[in-house]
Amino acid sequence: MARKTQSLQLVQDATMERIAVSAVSKVGVLVPPWAVLGLEAAGGAVSHAMWGAAPAVTWAAAGCTLGSTLLTALTWLATHRRRMLGRVHSTVTAGAATSWFTVATITGVTADTTAGALFFGGATLALSWNIRTVIRGQGDGESSEDALGSLFDRAKEQAGLKGARVRATEVTDHKVKGQMQLPAGEKTAEDAIKATDRIESGMRLPPGSVIVARDDDRADRAHVTVSDPRAIRRPIAWPGPSRPGGSVDEPLRIGIYQDGDEVEYRFVGHHLQIMGMTGSGKSIGGAWNIVAEIITRVDAAVFSIDVSKDDQTMGPLNAGLHRFETGKAGAVDLIRAMHAAIPERTKWLAAHGYQAWEPGCGLTYWYLHIEEVPKLFNELAGEDEERLAEILKEIRSAGGSVILSLQRADYTQIPTLIRSQMAKMCFGLSDPDDVKYGVSARQRKAGVEPHEWEDHYPGMAYLDGKSVRSTHYAMPLRTFSWGTGSAEANAAMASHAARFPAAAKDVDHFTAALSRLRTPTPVQAPAVAPPTASPALRAREDDVVQDEEREAFAADFAELLGDAAELVIAVQHASPQMLQRKLRVGREDSLRLLEALERKGVVGPAGDDGEGRPVLMNAADGAEAAARLRDSGDPVAAALRTDDPDPAVTAGAGDRVQEPTDAEAESLVTEDDDREPMTPAAARGLVYDWLRHRQESRRPSFTASDSELTAVRNRSGNGRAWIYKVLKDLTARGVLRADKSGSSTTFTIADLSPLDRDDLGHAA
Repeated sequence: MARKTQSLQLVQDATMERIAVSAVSKVGVLVPPWAVLGLEAAGGAVSHAMWGAAPAVTWAAAGCTLGSTLLTALTWLATHRRRMLGRVHSTVTAGAATSWFTVATITGVTADTTAGALFFGGATLALSWNIRTVIRGQGDGESSEDALGSLFDRAKEQAGLKGARVRATEVTDHKVKGQMQLPAGEKTAEDAIKATDRIESGMRLPPGSVIVARDDDRADRAHVTVSDPRAIRRPIAWPGPSRPGGSVDEPLRIGIYQDGDEVEYRFVGHHLQIMGMTGSGKSIGGAWNIVAEIITRVDAAVFSIDVSKDDQTMGPLNAGLHRFETGKAGAVDLIRAMHAAIPERTKWLAAHGYQAWEPGCGLTYWYLHIEEVPKLFNELAGEDEERLAEILKEIRSAGGSVILSLQRADYTQIPTLIRSQMAKMCFGLSDPDDVKYGVSARQRKAGVEPHEWEDHYPGMAYLDGKSVRSTHYAMPLRTFSWGTGSAEANAAMASHAARFPAAAKDVDHFTAALSRLRTPTPVQAPAVAPPTASPALRAREDDVVQDEEREAFAADFAELLGDAAELVIAVQHASPQMLQRKLRVGREDSLRLLEALERKGVVGPAGDDGEGRPVLMNAADGAEAAARLRDSGDPVAAALRTDDPDPAVTAGAGDRVQEPTDAEAESLVTEDDDREPMTPAAARGLVYDWLRHRQESRRPSFTASDSELTAVRNRSGNGRAWIYKVLKDLTARGVLRADKSGSSTTFTIADLSPLDRDDLGHAA
C-alpha cells in the first residue's frame, strides 16, 4: 500500500507546502471555518466599540456597506475557475460575513438579532465548509483538482505555457490524472510534451513525475498524469499468469506502469522488437514475461531460436515451447519449414472464409521468437535471410507474429525493412544515439530517455505497439521479476513452463508438423588435425588447388547460368546490359553468360549492334531449361576460367598447334549425357550416407575433390556442379561448416540432425 500511495502523496505534499492549508490531523482541517467565525465576532465587537455611536456610526455603516459590496463582487470574480457550486458557496460566504460585520458595527454583537444571526447563520456556514472539506477528503476529486491545478498554475509560465489550465479527471491511490486545456491557436499538445521537464521543475517534483500525452480528439488539449517515478525502481514480483486457459487475443500482463496500472498488452497482428543493452533485462524481463503469458493461452504456440546463448536464456521455458533451436542447422530448418507452411495456412484460412486469423478460427496462433537476432543473420545464407524477411511480411496474414531481441537495431545488425515493421519495446541503453533505433516515432517526439537508466534498473522499459493507450506509450514500465537471483528465477520459470507444457495443447496440423518438443543436442564433430602431406602429395598440391578453383567456379557459374536463362526466357530479351543490371554482374561475366546461353541453344547470335540477341525458347520452357542448366553447367566456361600458366608463351598464325595434354583434354570433355542420373532424393541420400560414414570414422573434414566423394558423385550420375550445389546447400543449413584457406575450401561436418528429418520426409 505504501508504494501505491506515493504518487498521490507526491502531489498533495507539494501542494500543501505552497498553499498553506495543511493540517496535522483530520480534525485539524475542520478548524479554520470556526476560527474565522470567532475572528468575525471579535472584529464586530471592536468595530462597534470604536464607531458604533453617533455621529461616527453613519460613516462606519456606509464604509462597511461599500466594503461588503466590493469584497462580495471580488470573490465572485476571483473564483471564476471553480465549479459553480464552489463559486456560489464562496461568494455567499463572503457576502454574509461582510453584511453581518456591518450590522454588528451598528448594533453591537450582543443584540438579539445580531447574536442570533452569528450563532445560527455563522455556524451553518462554518458547518457547510466542514462538509465540503470532508467530502473532498473522501475522494470526490475536487481537492485533488485544486491541488493539481494549483501546482500547474505556479509552474506554467516558467514552462512557457501561459494561459493553459489543468483540471483533474481521476484520482487514485497512486496517480492523479488530469486534462490540460491549452490556449486555442497558440499552443498544442506537442508544446506541452516538450515542456514536461520544465513543468516538473516548476512543480518541484522528481524528474519523470509528469507524463503529457496528446488528446486525439482535440489539438488544444492534452492528457496529464502525475505519478511517482520512484515506485518502479525496485523489482516487482511476478503475480502469476493473468488469464490461464484463455485466448492469446486477450491482453498479456507483462508488468506495471509507473502510474500503477498493469501493462495489458494485446500482442496479436503485429511484430515486436525488444532492444536494450547487456544487463538491461530485455531477455529476462521482456522475452520471459511475454512468452510466459503466451504459453498459458490455449490457442498459441511459441517457436524460439537462440544461436547465441544456447539454453542460457530460453532453456527454463523449454517445456512450454513447441520448438526450441540453438544451432544453425535447426534454426535454418525451422525458418524454411515455417516459410513453406505460411502459404498453406493462408489458403486454409481463405477456404474457411477468414480474411485473417481470429480466435476460434481453427488455427493455432504462431509466435517466432529469435533471441540475439544479429547473430542469426550472420549465420544465414542470403536465401534464408530472404525467407526470414518474407516470414515477417507474410506471417501476420497466416496467424502469427515475430519477436526479435537485440542490443542495437541499426542497419548493421538488422535490415531496415524488418525494423520498420516492428512495434517497439526498449529497455535501458548506454548511448543516447541508440534511442532512435529502439523507440517509435511518437516516443521520440515525447522525449523518452531510456539511456538514463543504462543497466541500473533491469526490467524498466518503454512499450509502444498496436494496443498501447495514447496515455501510456511514453510512460515507463517495470516488467515482473521472477526471483532475487538466477537460480531462483530459473526454477520459478521452469516450474511455470511445466504447468503449461506445449505437449498438452491441442494444435492444428500445421503446428504439429512444425513442432519438435524434444530438441536433440547438436553433436559437434571432434577436431581432427589434417595429416601431414607426403612429398608426392605436396608436389601435386598446386594442381589440386587449380582443380578446386575450376570446379567451384563451374558450380557458381552453373547457378548464375540458370538464373540468366530463366531471366532472358521470361522477358524474351537478351543483352549484356540487361544481365548486368538484373543479375548485378560485370560486363565480362555478362558476355560470358550470353556465350554460354548461345552454346546451350537458349539465345541466338548477336545482332548487327553486337549487343542484343534473339531468345530461342518460349516462356513456358524457362523453368525447365534453367533447372537443366543449373545441374549441368557449362564446362567450356569452366575451362576458359583457368588462368594462363605462362603469359609469355605466345603463338602466331602459322605456328604448329600443340596437342593437349591428357588433363587438358579431360577438362574440355562435357558430362556424359547418356548416363541416367538417380532421382534427386536418391542422389542426395548417397551423399548423406557418406557424410554419416565420415562422421562415424572420425574423419569430419574433406574437400569437394575428395576421392570418396567423387566416387559417390559418379555413382549418382551427376556432375561436379551438382555436388558443389549440394555442399553449398548443406553449408547454408548448418550441416557443414565451410572454412576457406586461400583458394581451397575445406568442409567440416557440424550437425547431421537435419539429414534425419530429410530422410523422414522422403519416407513419408
